[in-house]
Amino acid sequence: MRTTTLTLVALLAGLAGVSACERGPKPGEPVKITVTKRGYEPWKVQAKKDVPLTLVVTRTTDETCATELVLPEYGINQKLPLNEPVTITFTPKRTGELKYACAMNMFQGVIEVR
Repeated sequence: MRTTTLTLVALLAGLAGVSACERGPKPGEPVKITVTKRGYEPWKVQAKKDVPLTLVVTRTTDETCATELVLPEYGINQKLPLNEPVTITFTPKRTGELKYACAMNMFQGVIEVR
């Protein structure tokens, strides 16, 4: 019985964490993105049309080519120094997916604009 209760508590705690992650920051709050050896994390973020979006991007590895963030549609090509948070702010002007990547297009991410 004790094992079942602990398992249930752990499951509910995990579901609460997933729910909080799916909601993400409120409109206008900065979105934190970390560049790891797996790429941009999270790789997908939410935004609202005509509401300024601030990304705070921190590269934590030298093991990839993801040393910058390129968002061609908005003329963004921002270098990402190692272990230094970089703030990128712009206002999405259309709904849909905005794709960003490293300069070599090997690591990619998506901004879903609603």
